[in-house]
Amino acid sequence: MKAHFSGRALALSAMVLLAAWLCLWLVALTQANIRERVVWMSLALLPLLLVAYPVWRGQKAGFAWCGFLALGYFAQGITVLLTSKSDGGYASMEVSLSLLLFIAASAALRGLRRNA
Repeated sequence: MKAHFSGRALALSAMVLLAAWLCLWLVALTQANIRERVVWMSLALLPLLLVAYPVWRGQKAGFAWCGFLALGYFAQGITVLLTSKSDGGYASMEVSLSLLLFIAASAALRGLRRNA
């Protein structure tokens, strides 16, 4: 049996994994008060929520924006990785998931271009 994954499915899966990791990191693994956690969660998840619908619909612009956002999450993860010893392990997971999201969005764009 041959498994076939579309770029859209991979991008959506990578978005869900990144959002779930950010929720876990910023809610359960962070030592902060509730107000700071709410602000961090809203800032971290709002961009993913904004591009979720266009990616769900399979729109080319949604995948492009998803790739741009992945680079932002990658930069934030690298910054935390280099500046915080206590959160370095958590940031390395964010870096990995943001790279996965970038690759998935790129694959989806290539698939759309190939079909056009």
